[in-house]
Amino acid sequence: MDFDLDEDDQLLRDTVRQLCEQSVRPHAGEWDEARAIPAAVRDELGRMGLWALRQPEDEGGAGLSTVTACALVEELAAADGALAMLIAAHNFAGLAHVAAASASQPALAGELSAMASGQRPCAWALAEGALGSGEGALAITATRQGDAWALDGEARHVLGAAVAGRFVVFARAEDGPTAFLIDADAGGLHVSAPLRTHGARAAGTAHLGLQGVRVPDERRLGAPGRALTDAATIVALRELSWAAVACGLLRGALQQASGYAQQREQFGRPIASFQAIQWKLADMATGLEAAWLLTVQAAWRCDQGRPLGEAAARARTWATGAAVRGCSEALQIHGGYGYTREYPVERALRDARQLEATAGGSATARSVLADAIAERLG
Repeated sequence: MDFDLDEDDQLLRDTVRQLCEQSVRPHAGEWDEARAIPAAVRDELGRMGLWALRQPEDEGGAGLSTVTACALVEELAAADGALAMLIAAHNFAGLAHVAAASASQPALAGELSAMASGQRPCAWALAEGALGSGEGALAITATRQGDAWALDGEARHVLGAAVAGRFVVFARAEDGPTAFLIDADAGGLHVSAPLRTHGARAAGTAHLGLQGVRVPDERRLGAPGRALTDAATIVALRELSWAAVACGLLRGALQQASGYAQQREQFGRPIASFQAIQWKLADMATGLEAAWLLTVQAAWRCDQGRPLGEAAARARTWATGAAVRGCSEALQIHGGYGYTREYPVERALRDARQLEATAGGSATARSVLADAIAERLG
């Protein structure tokens, strides 16, 4: 298996890396404090095609492979985890769901070009545990009213909701779980103020409230009653994107810790010369290599049209755990300075912990792996 990027994709990755060094990394701490990413930054990423990484070019997207898309998400995460999570959720969940539905619902095709700009991301509001618990976990109801639907209820802790222009919402309908695409300015839809989360504070996590929100039937995503079945594929994509974000967070922390260890001196020599520090860096680097190999292997399987669920769950489980462990070690290498906002490793650790707990956490991914093992080994 060849996971190398071709020359054009390498050039794109280098361009994104340059953008991160100039326009993202220097301001990520400010955005974390303000709990918001400026609209101008989102627009700039849109001009580069980062809000439609895997969408075909004739639909306004960048037309990239899943491997390349993950490489760019990883690059963003090395500079700012919150921004990377926002990009990943839009590309691998919200936009991916609408794109999948548009294959059999041509009326949705026009939405894809509008969503590719990324000026207002698409948030994916699937309740945690819904795939395992069924429609009982859905707190939103959908009632058929002629050629439209009326939605009532709430969706909580929706990543990107505070800045989203559209939402993919899951509801309990007469025929079973059904998904809908809803505009942020729809009557009866209320978005709370951004929540004061522990990590990824600039990603705009918020609650949704729906009171009689009217949605035309042509904005229903997929057949009535099949929403959770359709969502299983999207969940695997989202898990893969979380693995890519985790790899970026860990790489950024490793770079920061290595640089600090070479500059910081104790007893007349850099602390990078002490075996205790060397072993920490070695473990971080090994964890990162394993995490990235699992991530890119899963992305390659996706590009090959092979089943993704187990590979994505494995990548997410290892990568998010490695990111938390590695970012914690990076903070320790910084000593007392690591616990201050003066160095970005403190933010990276918070983002890694937030990522590990997001969307059911690693426990959900481990359940996917356990089911796959049981089926394979009988």
